[in-house]
Amino acid sequence: MESNFIIDLLNGKENAVAVYEEIKDAPLAITAIASVALFEILRGKEQNQSKIKKFEELRQRLEVLSFGEREAEEASWIEKRIHQNGFTISPLDLLIGATAKINGAVLVSNDSDYDRIEGLQLRNY
Repeated sequence: MESNFIIDLLNGKENAVAVYEEIKDAPLAITAIASVALFEILRGKEQNQSKIKKFEELRQRLEVLSFGEREAEEASWIEKRIHQNGFTISPLDLLIGATAKINGAVLVSNDSDYDRIEGLQLRNY
């Protein structure tokens, strides 16, 4: 799962809720990179306790995928291929996508940047 998906889920956005209902019984994971970004968002003063409680419940089901040497190597190859094709990708999306790809995870996102990562299993919502 990508942090934008989790935020949309916590905000009750219909398309995110519908996808979550389909995948909730499957093994769920979040990348360490995305979990740091999500923490930054959830700790903001504008967030309410209800959303934080919902996230804490979801977090109990999430495996955190680390960003290590293999993921770093994959990210560098992905970035080179994307640049060779004349495109760019945000560093955060690059690291999240590489982590998902190396771990064979399906990335749930609505960010079109991930479409540029060859071989990434992607589930749009």
